[in-house]
Amino acid sequence: MKKSLLAIVAMTAFAGAAHAQSSVTVYGIVDIGYGASNNSTTTYAGAKTTVSGRSTGNASGQSTSRLGFKGTEDLGGGTKANFVLEYGLGETAAGANSWAARESWIGLANAKTGELRLGRQYQSVHGAITNGLAGGANNVTGSIYSKNTSSSTLDSASIRPHAVYMDNAVTYISPTMSGLTLQAQTGQSFTTASDASPSIGSRESGASLTFTGVKNLSVAYGISQANAVAAATNGKTTVQALSANYNFGVAQVFALGTQQKVDTIYTGANLKTSAYELGVKAPVTPKIGVWASVYTGNRTLSGATGGTTVSTANGDVGGFQLGSSYAFSKR
Repeated sequence: MKKSLLAIVAMTAFAGAAHAQSSVTVYGIVDIGYGASNNSTTTYAGAKTTVSGRSTGNASGQSTSRLGFKGTEDLGGGTKANFVLEYGLGETAAGANSWAARESWIGLANAKTGELRLGRQYQSVHGAITNGLAGGANNVTGSIYSKNTSSSTLDSASIRPHAVYMDNAVTYISPTMSGLTLQAQTGQSFTTASDASPSIGSRESGASLTFTGVKNLSVAYGISQANAVAAATNGKTTVQALSANYNFGVAQVFALGTQQKVDTIYTGANLKTSAYELGVKAPVTPKIGVWASVYTGNRTLSGATGGTTVSTANGDVGGFQLGSSYAFSKR
């Protein structure tokens, strides 16, 4: 009797899903590559270090290996329910497999009123940054996207001005009107180390505006502001990005400018990084594509860091990237 009842419930659920015109897609990427890097850094004291590396694995590929599930269901009246669950597949430093959350959200979308999403999502500023990258948001060392800026060294290789994802986010995406699309979001992330210590984390907000009203042209501006509440790092991080790309047919050109400001109230240190990137991408054959980009910028630290007072320290950042891809599969 239990088996029959289960079968009836399952058939009813399937029939209901079919009637509601719902769909679920399983997708993913497996990207394992060989990477070689040469990274030079200079501390504020003037000590220079050059590190060369060779690696194989997920971090050496063009994209992060991932497995995802996404779905949509028509609720009627022009409204749809959507969801995305995506996990990164990689290796930890110890060689163990990792299962890291990337996107995890659910939303309601309507062509007239826009879309509302709840959960872990890309920062609004992320789309504005990737809009100006010839190589895309890839893992190749040398891209402006590729490296964290938490270090106090004057990194002469690559930088990454944003955190990519926002936890516990509420995001609104407007309908496109006169070529303009607005995105606004807010979120927060808190953890508690122990019962005796207070919660630490950050509150964050952001927005972006994208213009696609001219054929083959895309222009975007994005901003993100995170306020940390941990006692030792209490401060504010603001990231801004302005980008554009234009497709001439034979080639597509890209331009990106970013600025990251870190104001650490607790220590009085202030870090500002500005960078600018120009790039081009072109198809050689239907299966072969090439891209190139170059960037330059500077980092300035003022105030105090690590208990040492620093009036002003300056450094340059810069690098270039050359890339080529060959599609073995038609997909």
